[in-house]
Amino acid sequence: MLNASFFYDKAVQIRLTDGSQANAADFNIVNKWNGEKLRVSIKNISGTPSRIREIVLFAGRAEIPAETEFYGEGYHMLAQYRGNMNETEVIGAYGSDREFFHLPDNPYDGDLNIVYYLLRLTLGGAHSLLAFASCNKFLGKFRFKQNYLEIVMDTENLILNPGQSWEMEELAVFSGSNCADLFDKLAAAINQNHPPLKPVTKEIPTGWCSYYCVGRMEPSELYKNAEAMAERIPELEMIQIDAGLNTCDGDWMDWRFDDDLSVACRKVREAGVKAGGYCSPFIVDFQSKLFVEHRDWLVRDEDGNPTNRLCHKKDWCILDGTHPGARSYLKKIMRYMHDDCGLRYFKLDFLSYGALPAGRRYDETKTSVEAFRMGMIAMLEEIADDSFVLACNAPFWPCLGLAHANRTTNDIFRDWKHAGGNALEQFYRNWMHQKLWINDPDCVVLEKLDIIRLRDGLPSKRPCTLTDDEFDFHKAFIIACGGMVLSGDLLYEISQQNINILKKMMGAMGEAAVFDSDKFNIGRFKKKNLICLFNWDDSVKTFTVPLNRQGHITVSDFWTEEKLGVFENSIEINMPAHSGKVIRLESAKKFT
Repeated sequence: MLNASFFYDKAVQIRLTDGSQANAADFNIVNKWNGEKLRVSIKNISGTPSRIREIVLFAGRAEIPAETEFYGEGYHMLAQYRGNMNETEVIGAYGSDREFFHLPDNPYDGDLNIVYYLLRLTLGGAHSLLAFASCNKFLGKFRFKQNYLEIVMDTENLILNPGQSWEMEELAVFSGSNCADLFDKLAAAINQNHPPLKPVTKEIPTGWCSYYCVGRMEPSELYKNAEAMAERIPELEMIQIDAGLNTCDGDWMDWRFDDDLSVACRKVREAGVKAGGYCSPFIVDFQSKLFVEHRDWLVRDEDGNPTNRLCHKKDWCILDGTHPGARSYLKKIMRYMHDDCGLRYFKLDFLSYGALPAGRRYDETKTSVEAFRMGMIAMLEEIADDSFVLACNAPFWPCLGLAHANRTTNDIFRDWKHAGGNALEQFYRNWMHQKLWINDPDCVVLEKLDIIRLRDGLPSKRPCTLTDDEFDFHKAFIIACGGMVLSGDLLYEISQQNINILKKMMGAMGEAAVFDSDKFNIGRFKKKNLICLFNWDDSVKTFTVPLNRQGHITVSDFWTEEKLGVFENSIEINMPAHSGKVIRLESAKKFT
């Protein structure tokens, strides 16, 4: 497999916007390896400006057999990729980055596979992890097919003026037989460049979210569930006031109800629980007051008009993080929510829009990464000292060091497509938990509840189709994630049995499982005496589970505490289709 030394003597290339390759004599290129990490800087030493499309850290053939398996991240949270060097599978319900966001065409992409931020290669028991360990200015991406590979910094056609220098993002190349160790090394390298946001609490937040149990949200539902939380399960602590209460996306201080956000937060606290807030800071609806009054704060097309060209939802355009007026507005929203509403928990949603290379910005010397980070930092300056920040639908690497927690899966709904699909998305990202941020696997849904929402003005029903076994899979998934626990059920109706399950989940938070393989059948913990088991198949499967412990071991069901027996070395467990199980291991005090 590839290791760092393979790249030591490889030349850096500069590709210009006009499609040509720059004359190396026009630039001073410093290519410096420090063990497994590379830093590159370029300086324009010619007398003329150069408009640069991308910097190529490596392009060429490598000894990568066609059967080599890969995993790569997407540009945004909702895209992930896996496969081999010839075939790619998109993980996630929204398709590839190109399909979802219609990212600008690049003539060098061709028919190559494209992943962002990291590329893990696996052949047999050997792994190579190629990844960018920083993201302050440029997006890093990997192109590959068969045994051809490119490692590229997207410089977004910016101009490098005479005498000006750019520092590229740090590239790390780790190799070895233990994949978890490689990701630990990557996390350490990232944290050197982007220290995690200072924690404001020792505990992982827990709470309740309206999105998966209330069709049309009204403040009365917040209060009703707050009262039920205080009475029935106070351990959850917090009502996350989610999307749907403000008048229009962009107008985050205007509500559709007599009770505005400050009143709603006060009434939630009066019920005896905490209130958490919601904002999608970078999206602006064409019908919003913000759009009408401050079009100059928005990302523009070549004609100077607000653009929605890359937006998945065409009712939206994008707030420009480089514009001082836009940043002042973001700070104003955060001050209102923090000071006037008393919020100390903020869910910031649809963050990927702030980092889209969508058009012209107020400061045309800034990249989309810089624009995003400028907007985020402006908000954090108002709230980060004493508030918890959850990023959602975020561009992962541009968000490094800017959030306490990050959503790492798609939305959950009560069907197998989402219960199984979200688990697959999450388990590839378990390594991030408690290293880059706290992972948020979205809400826990335990009740068989149908949701009716308005779609184009008409009621639309989203029925629950999960079987009991699939609910068990979902429960085990939450334990294996180790991250946040937010209930998505009506707290005034949820059964006592499911309240007990939520309490067990909260007691097991903190550590993410490490899986025996990418089949994600068996997940283990270093600190918890638990094993999580998952049958993804459409039929019953018998698992032979190595216990990896000496002596006789008592095995019990985590949820019911029913003892399954005393075993040595391994245990056989029959798993129904689409089912999950969590077992607890203890040294047997006596056995026969």
